[in-house]
Amino acid sequence: MAKTMLTSQANEAHLLARALELDSQALGEIHDRYYPEIYRYAFLRTGEQGLAEDIAGEVFLRLLNALHRGRPPHTTLRGWLFGVASHLVVDTYHEGHTLPLTEFHSDGRSTQAEAEERILQADVRAAIRQLTPEQQEVLALRFSGGFSVEDTARLMERSVTAVKALQFRAVDTLRQVMAEVGNG
Repeated sequence: MAKTMLTSQANEAHLLARALELDSQALGEIHDRYYPEIYRYAFLRTGEQGLAEDIAGEVFLRLLNALHRGRPPHTTLRGWLFGVASHLVVDTYHEGHTLPLTEFHSDGRSTQAEAEERILQADVRAAIRQLTPEQQEVLALRFSGGFSVEDTARLMERSVTAVKALQFRAVDTLRQVMAEVGNG
């Protein structure tokens, strides 16, 4: 596992070095490799396809601008891209906005099952609105972005312990609110 991680970091560093030279193949590879992840993250945070596409596109424009200015990412490329996406989401949605879930799409289940799923999603969205913006962010990075606790801590500029505590409180709050909804 550690060897794979080091190889991945070395590949990323090589790719970033080529991108700094404005190598079009490297830039295309970065876009192809990271756009789907950035888009999913932005979509999870905004719940709007068009806005998620705009945010993901802006992330890559900002990377290109940083490379043109000779100011490439100093951390991991993936971490830098998610950091920019995170800031763009925050800029777009000021405090008080929620971490929306994706819309429900029919998969051939009964109308009753679809209705129950929609009700559950509405309950989860209502529960998420009770989280702090930082708790919403940690859940998005950990569960949508697939970041480790350590990477999440770096992106959020917090300690690993703080991220663990944020995640624990967020999940615990969601569990409590959902239990109240179930008993209500």
